[in-house]
Amino acid sequence: MVNEWIFHICRNLLRLPVGIIFRKIHFENEDNFPKDAPVLVACNHPNSFLDGVVFEHISGKRIYTLTRGDTFLKPLPNYILRGMRLLPIFRSRDAAAHVARKGNAQTMEEVYEHFKINHSILIFTEGNSYPEKAVRRLKNGTGNMAVDMMKRSDFTLDLYVLPTALNYSEFGTLMQTVHVTYGTPIRLLDHVDEIKADERSFGNWVTSKVQENFDENVVITKGGYTEEKEFLHRLMINENYRPLAFKTLKTWKLSIAKANQMGEDLASKVQTYMASLKKHKVGDANVSSRSFDVLSVLVALLTAGVSFPIYVVWVIAWWGIDKLVKSKIRNIVFHDSIKVGSAMVMGLIIMIATFVTLSVWSSGIILFILGTLGIYGSICWYRLVDTLPYLRDELRWKSISDETRQSIVAQREAIVSDLS
Repeated sequence: MVNEWIFHICRNLLRLPVGIIFRKIHFENEDNFPKDAPVLVACNHPNSFLDGVVFEHISGKRIYTLTRGDTFLKPLPNYILRGMRLLPIFRSRDAAAHVARKGNAQTMEEVYEHFKINHSILIFTEGNSYPEKAVRRLKNGTGNMAVDMMKRSDFTLDLYVLPTALNYSEFGTLMQTVHVTYGTPIRLLDHVDEIKADERSFGNWVTSKVQENFDENVVITKGGYTEEKEFLHRLMINENYRPLAFKTLKTWKLSIAKANQMGEDLASKVQTYMASLKKHKVGDANVSSRSFDVLSVLVALLTAGVSFPIYVVWVIAWWGIDKLVKSKIRNIVFHDSIKVGSAMVMGLIIMIATFVTLSVWSSGIILFILGTLGIYGSICWYRLVDTLPYLRDELRWKSISDETRQSIVAQREAIVSDLS
């Protein structure tokens, strides 16, 4: 196994950019993730590099991610990427046929070695990424890999395939909300006879079970009623908002499947409710009585002398990164990946500059405390600024007559009832 010191460096460098890119992360059905067993996590792939960050750096589990093989072809990138817990998987367009076959054979050996010591492997079942709320046609690689691993172990490996749905509130912005749903795990030892009888049929069945989880738990706004479905996604996020927690478990309410299956009746309710909000210039967060992160606001204000200048530098740096990426990188798929990579470097520079600057006035434990509070406080400034529209609309909401407020609340409750 490759030395993973690079992973631990990256995890620490990601703390600052992750704090401003993600506002909240929900992990649902955490109990479905098998413990002390090898797990093949079969996930959709909406946001390129960030998808791996969610699982490798935030889930709290030891997970290795399969990613496009062409980036591993040179020795230095190969060493660095493997040190970040990434493994190459070659598609037909990633390399010459003989290179791809050799590379994939080596990766399958490595995957099996990881499974033998109960590590988890993340595979993106769609086979490619694009930032949209949709599910692309699933590839057969997940089922084929599961069968191959069982055969390598002579059908003794206690391997699980875990269908997993990943949702982002939006793409390419800061303060995103992420929602992960672990589906029902498939224990391969329970299906040895089916595998031996017909490997291809069993692989297709695994793909169908992953598809079922995606149908139930991936937010799909592409197609009809796009605007209404996007609004429902924001409504569900508000319904599950927890003010103090960054990472939450077992909190998600309302059915994504019912939102995806929107018909004329639900769409009409949503349109009426949206019109009411627009008329009175308030948001769904106000109607739902969603609270806000008071603690972050207090930390930002109390540390303002140190944290606000860091926040300003971050705002300018991120603006520059965003403009550069959008102007130079044509393929939108790579935008967030390059932004996050650039933010890691910028975050390191800002942290060093912060401690060097503060060392002029302090030292020792005081320097450490001031520097840490300043950096954390700068993240809290993002949350404070993100809260300002809610607070503005809250004043408008409180000024509306009781009768009108009750009418709007009733409209929302009717929608929530349909999604329950």
